Amino acid sequence: MYKHIIEPFGKFEKHTIENGQGDSFSIVPAFGANLLDLKFNNMSILDGYQTSEELIKNSWSKNIILFPFPNRLRDGRYTHEGVTYQFDINNADTQNAIHGFSKDVPMSVLNTQTDAHEGSITCEYQHNGTHKAYPFKFIFKITFILRGGEFEIDMQFTNHENKAIPVGLGWHPYFRISEKSDDTSLQMPDCQLIMIDERMLPTGEKRAFKDFETLKKIGTTFLDNGFYINNQTENAKVILQSELGTLTYWQETGEGKWNYVQVFTPPHRQSIAVEPMTCNMDAFNNKEGLVLLTPQATLKGKFGVKFSK
Repeated sequence: MYKHIIEPFGKFEKHTIENGQGDSFSIVPAFGANLLDLKFNNMSILDGYQTSEELIKNSWSKNIILFPFPNRLRDGRYTHEGVTYQFDINNADTQNAIHGFSKDVPMSVLNTQTDAHEGSITCEYQHNGTHKAYPFKFIFKITFILRGGEFEIDMQFTNHENKAIPVGLGWHPYFRISEKSDDTSLQMPDCQLIMIDERMLPTGEKRAFKDFETLKKIGTTFLDNGFYINNQTENAKVILQSELGTLTYWQETGEGKWNYVQVFTPPHRQSIAVEPMTCNMDAFNNKEGLVLLTPQATLKGKFGVKFSK
């Protein structure tokens, strides 16, 4: 039987779903619905924040939800319907805005469900349109589901303006299935490498990418790259494998779905970020994968993880 447990986490509440058989996940709804931990067979496969102080500091943007855009936005600036908007520059190295403004927004728990087959938590954030760089009303819902040895996330972003608004979604999970990412093997889906300039922004060029078309140890390879998924008729999969087991990550593809993925090996080499995105980097400007969401329409999609020893 799945259970829902609520515990203090500093000044926040931590919500956990567990199945009593070693599978569980924990989130903090009030701080961006951040995913703190994900376990299969009592083994944590996530590099998450251990304390509320770490969560607030938000180093490396671990496991945060990304809206209204993922990745980088050139100079933090974009124009929509003839009006130019300016996000704060929060990526000093590139002088860009990064990851939108969702990392710490307070979400409410809308619904929880537990039975013999699955457990889930749905969180909601209602945006009143007062953000200076994104003055548009919307409702964001996210459902975390644990069932049958698999973990799934379902995102829904609904436009509550009376006009179309630009939207991109993403997630920023860091997976850890070995002490060092060097000892993990990686397999990518059929994809193209998005070429970037010195500011980590797309040049407009894409190249075939075959380096990890089959499982290959990462070793000393450094990755901080976006990829465009070629086959959009089925779920795209990224596989990570170590001596401890195999992690299979999947994301929906197709029109208005998750047709981009970023892979990042941070310098500490302790984990690997595999980040689904509905659009390219700087999509508010280059329009690649950008959705102009009409009034009352919803941008939605799913992705998930399973792990086997």
